[in-house]
Amino acid sequence: MNYRLLSYRNISLASAIFFVLFVNCSLELRAKDSKKKSQKVSQIDFSKIPAKALKTFPAELKDNWDDTLPQTLKELQRFEQVTTKLAPLYRKATVGIQAGGGQGSGVVVSPQGHVLTAAHVVGEVGNRVTIVFPDGSRYFAKVAGIDESADAAIVRLESKGPFNFVPMARTRYAVSGRWVIAVGHPNGYQSDRLPVIRLGRVIAVTSRTVQTDCSLVGGDSGGPLFDLHGRLVGIHSRIGASNSINFHVPIQVYLRDWEELNAGYTPAEKKTKPVPKKAYVGIRGRNANKGGCLITEVTPNGPAKKAGLERGDILIQCDQKKINTFRQLVDYLKTKKPKDELEITVLRDDKKETLKVTLGETQ
Repeated sequence: MNYRLLSYRNISLASAIFFVLFVNCSLELRAKDSKKKSQKVSQIDFSKIPAKALKTFPAELKDNWDDTLPQTLKELQRFEQVTTKLAPLYRKATVGIQAGGGQGSGVVVSPQGHVLTAAHVVGEVGNRVTIVFPDGSRYFAKVAGIDESADAAIVRLESKGPFNFVPMARTRYAVSGRWVIAVGHPNGYQSDRLPVIRLGRVIAVTSRTVQTDCSLVGGDSGGPLFDLHGRLVGIHSRIGASNSINFHVPIQVYLRDWEELNAGYTPAEKKTKPVPKKAYVGIRGRNANKGGCLITEVTPNGPAKKAGLERGDILIQCDQKKINTFRQLVDYLKTKKPKDELEITVLRDDKKETLKVTLGETQ
């Protein structure tokens, strides 16, 4: 299911959360904390981790309230109040990461300047990257360690802190059905926009991944996933073509391997070939009532936007292939490469228009 990006500067929080919660009413997941966690807290040596990075917030709300679907206006307002209260916390430590010609996101988790991100965002150990805070301040940082198999990395800011940071979840992890907040810089850091906040739910959890339906695009990779108690529970990793196939690195991976990731750790099975880029068109949508794909969102400055596609268009054909469903569109795009040119036909005000789109690239 596709949700529009929520930005508190552009739309009211109440209407945004109302939209996200109730279009998601078909989700009937009820969270149950599993007693069989493959990564037990007792197996983690917390003494190696800065104490403030593990600071906890007093839970002012009933435990597990965020595992349920709101049924009343009062319950809906609770989501609004909590998200509004925590939004400044989420944003102040969510940073943009510029590595070579690419952009991603990250999150600062200690006043000393430990930044968690995805390995594919920063590349090799020892690489120098630029960290951009929401206020526009920029600092150099070095990649301290990576685990490509888990897509986890820690970057260390080179300047002297203290820096704005958020703590990591120590004993409370993402579980199926739980509401979470995804934060990041979609399409990269933009000086006129704060980090974007999106509400979603956890679909599935393994020892190595957290799967959610949060709305993410290229540039969000490496950004933080929070619970509704203000704690960091994951890092955005693989961004799918639809909302239901977004994956995050669980925070347990960073906690367990903290010492190694700060000491230049790289896995023995390090890849010798770069991960191929995927074609990116920059739209979200759903099946139209009478066939085709109704475009519900066009990414600013993305390939579709530059080609002239608009929200509300109904995409009916790519090149010479008729498109009846959004899934057909996704499958067709998988056969294409970045910089390929598509001839897209849409219905706009019941009239056909044909546009040429040069595909971009994303992870």
